[in-house]
Amino acid sequence: MKRATLTAAILMALSSQSVYAAGFGLIEQSASGQGLSYAGAAVNTEDASVMWFNPAGLSDIEGNQIVGALHIILPNAPFKNDGSYIDGVGPLFGAEDDGAQNALVPNFYWKGQYQDYDIGLGINVPYGSVVDYDQDWVGRYHAVYTETKTVNINPAISRKVNDQLSLGAGLNAQYIRVNLTQKIDFGLGSQQEDGYADLQASGWGFGFNLGMLYKFENQSKLGLSYRSKIRYDAKGDADFTNAPYADQAIKASVDLPETVSMSYEWPVSEKTKLLADATWTGWSVFDELRIEFADKDDSVQPEEWNDVMRYSVGMIHQYNSKWTARAGVAYDETPIENASLRTPRIADSNRTWLSVGAGYQLNDAMRLDVAYSHLWGGNPKINATDADPDGVDHVLVGEFDINVDIISAQLVWNY
Repeated sequence: MKRATLTAAILMALSSQSVYAAGFGLIEQSASGQGLSYAGAAVNTEDASVMWFNPAGLSDIEGNQIVGALHIILPNAPFKNDGSYIDGVGPLFGAEDDGAQNALVPNFYWKGQYQDYDIGLGINVPYGSVVDYDQDWVGRYHAVYTETKTVNINPAISRKVNDQLSLGAGLNAQYIRVNLTQKIDFGLGSQQEDGYADLQASGWGFGFNLGMLYKFENQSKLGLSYRSKIRYDAKGDADFTNAPYADQAIKASVDLPETVSMSYEWPVSEKTKLLADATWTGWSVFDELRIEFADKDDSVQPEEWNDVMRYSVGMIHQYNSKWTARAGVAYDETPIENASLRTPRIADSNRTWLSVGAGYQLNDAMRLDVAYSHLWGGNPKINATDADPDGVDHVLVGEFDINVDIISAQLVWNY
């Protein structure tokens, strides 16, 4: 199989295509935070979901608590062909398509206490998606099917140093499983004679997160948090159909980036708070990806991604003892610098968020939170080549039209 094409495909699958946040991470980890576009995520201690964004926030939550959330993600990313071609041969024929698929993203958080420590456990999905194109679409030699599933297990602990300062830390164990397919062109003149590649891989990665929460005398709060990079060591198999390649084992290591967040909460009145957040993500860790094959030499795919920022502002208004209203906006930068680095597995672009949400106190112990977000992703262009040193290049040229709707709900139970 084309080594460069296989390398790029595995990277996209291991790192999980997602049209829900810049890069390929899923920020959808809290329904209360969703209503704010995650403004002030490292300082908003409305519930135990804060532990994902800042473990020190656990010390600002009294008693024991369980949070269960579900996010329905409805993406649209139709592709418009604009002259895709086979280098030296002519036009690359095939249908236009929209490979984005709807997804459900769950979160679970538990918060308890042990002596002077506040403890917690989070189980969530930091990366994951399904991208499914028709097998006759114009980009079939770049991607047909991609499914990525991850589970993150995050125990955390926090302690109040004094009335103003809390510190927290957590450990993370992440499991990833991927499946991806694509067509292989052997230049036989008929699509029916194309080969087909089916790759599957899985593995574990480990990391940590740290946080600090500080309360000022005017009741405003500052939150700082750090989440370490995580290296996945994935192993699996490459299966080929109608191809002169033997099925074989594959393995690859890939680093997911570290993040640093700073959040601020300012109570402008007794019932209203303003929140803001700035988060840096170190996507430049993707300088290259090395793939090892059982029966082939290593292949190396340059990436050249950039570090990015995410900015958000939001507001919480306590309407009365039962109802809470939330709203927020955000801007996500994409780490993909240009059209030649964009692929149909990651049709990423700069994103603008607009979110609204509400919380309703069902009784003394339970609260229901709901939220809705719309993301504008614009029309990112693509000019991607599946470089094959032993054959022709297939160049996918065109643009995507990206929009995403997200509906979130969660139940918060204090017991």
